[in-house]
This record gives sequence, structure tokens and C-alpha cells, in this order.
Amino acid sequence: MLKTSTSLKLAAVSAVALVAYAPLASTKEVTITAVNSLQLTNTQTQSFLKNFVAPVNKHGKGIIQIKFLGGQEVVPPRKAAKALKRGQFDMLGSPTAYYLGMVPEGRALLVANQGPHVMRKNGAWDLLQGIYKKKAGAHLLAWGNNRTFYFMYLAKKPKLDKDGVPDLTGIKMRATGTYRPLFRALGASTINIKSSEVYTAMQRGTVQGFGFPGVGVVPNGFHKVFRYRVTPEYYQTNDVVTMNLDVWAKLTKQQRDFLTKSGITYEKTSVKWIQTQWEKEEKIMLTKGGPDGKGIKDIALKGKAAEKYLAIAYNEVWKVIKAKVPENYDALRKLLYVPGKPNLLPLK
Repeated sequence: MLKTSTSLKLAAVSAVALVAYAPLASTKEVTITAVNSLQLTNTQTQSFLKNFVAPVNKHGKGIIQIKFLGGQEVVPPRKAAKALKRGQFDMLGSPTAYYLGMVPEGRALLVANQGPHVMRKNGAWDLLQGIYKKKAGAHLLAWGNNRTFYFMYLAKKPKLDKDGVPDLTGIKMRATGTYRPLFRALGASTINIKSSEVYTAMQRGTVQGFGFPGVGVVPNGFHKVFRYRVTPEYYQTNDVVTMNLDVWAKLTKQQRDFLTKSGITYEKTSVKWIQTQWEKEEKIMLTKGGPDGKGIKDIALKGKAAEKYLAIAYNEVWKVIKAKVPENYDALRKLLYVPGKPNLLPLK
């Protein structure tokens, strides 16, 4: 999938950009192809395009360029990781939830309280890198949009158990591997459908609720088909950028270094960009959301109810990780989660 062309002279860039994207030496420019497993309208996809693809193409002239092929219309999201491994395209931006059967360890990013800047220093990144190489035939390049949190969205107000936690018994929830452990622990039955089908599924009553990040709800129109949002938020998105291992190996050191530095910059800039988008979407949801257009309502769990809700959310995921990959469970938990000591990238 690699394409080369004659080296181009780099245009002048700002001092800040030079620090983040400084080229090493002249080389033959390479063009790689990229796909995102989310809808093009999804805020996380837009972040990938604006905060990673665009800067690489701007500052990588003469080094490397990315040709974006599209989103879910190119390949079904649950087949994207295998398509990357086969070499159908070179780069994939995707939540790990879409290929947990291939890389079960991808769940650990959901419940991590250490950011990528910590993971690259404490050995966690190297651990995951080896796992991706072995299981996915891929190079783990970046964890973008980290700190993007999730909510539970419902068509109707749920029953609460004796501790004040939602009881989803009898409720059908749309869920990927990200949300399934939590929703089932709360009593729901789950249906696995694409994010592009959530709107119709909610309209038709196929499902009565779904889990989704705090962002991307408004661009997809989902704010019009639910009435209630349960707070507090939980997890952080496991949206990573990976590359076909053979394609990565064929790049020069300069090109690999450039992409690595670009990925690290993306991890930082995407967090701040996503936060800004969430603040904009939040205003729309609270004032114009819901089927009646009068705003969605929050079911705000507090005190012990909130503690129990979050404990279920996090513990259920760690249980699955331990069951699926016991050989990596202890290392992942030790490196990615430090009780009471979160170390995440700044939102502002």
C-alpha cells in the first residue's frame, strides 16, 4: 500500500510546530492509507482527521503523507483490525472495543487512570506494543482522544435498586464490548449493533438505551432519541491508532520517528480539542435534546449510589480482563491503574 514520490522541500513552519514535527533529513516521501472504524460524523473521527492526519500531512511534506480512505463505509468496524492485519490499508484509527476478540487487553485502556504520557515511561506502552505485534500484527502508534468519557443514555427513567443504582432488568441496551460488562451486571440484555444504527434502533424501540462517549452524540443526532442520561461518567475511550506491522517495518527511521512524535502530539492536542467539543455539545443536549426538543434530563447518582455504580463499571471490566488474559492481568492492572493516584493529560 506504500507509494513513494520525489522528495519535496519542507515549507517554513512555526517554532512550536518545528519542535513537535521537526524533520531529520531529506528522504523519499511515502503515502500511507488510513481508515477510521467510526462514522465520519463522529467527533472522535473528526479529531483523528483534524488533530492527527492534517498535521502529519502539513508538516510531513517530503517525509510521509496520509491518504484517508474513509470510515465505516470502507470496512465494517468489527472487521477493520483484521483488514489492517491483511494489508487492506496501512493505518487504522479505532476504539479497541471493535476487536476485543483479537486483543482482549484493549479493554484495559478503558479502566486505566494513567495517561499515555505515563505509560510510555512506566513500561505499559512496551507491554501493549508487544501484545499488538503478536496478536494484531500491528504497531501501536498513539492513544488519541484519551480522557473522552462515557455515559449511559436511556429512553425511559429506570428503576433504582435499594442502593440507588439503576436496575436495567428487562431493558435492551445497545452495547459493544466496552459497555457489555456494565450493562449486564445491571441486569440488561445487550444487542451488538453498529453506532450508525443506534438512531434507528432507538426510534423503533429495538433498544431502549445505549452507552456512548460524551462527545459525538449531537453530530450523530442521538440527542433526539433519548430522554435520560445517567451520571457520573465512567471510563475513558480506548481509541487508538495502529499501523500494519509490515508497512511500519518498511518505513525509514526518519518516517517512523516523525509518526511517533506526531502521535504523541496528537495524544495531547486531541484531549483539549475533544473537551472543547464536549462543552459545545453539552449545551445543545441540555437545551434542545430529547424527543420533544426541550433538553435531556440527568439522573445524577450521588454518594454511595455513585460509588457503587462506578465500582461495578470498573470492576466488571477488570474481571473480564482477568478471565480473558490472566497472563497479562497483573501487569496491566499494576501499570495502568494506580489506586487514588490518577495521572492523566490536562483538559485545558
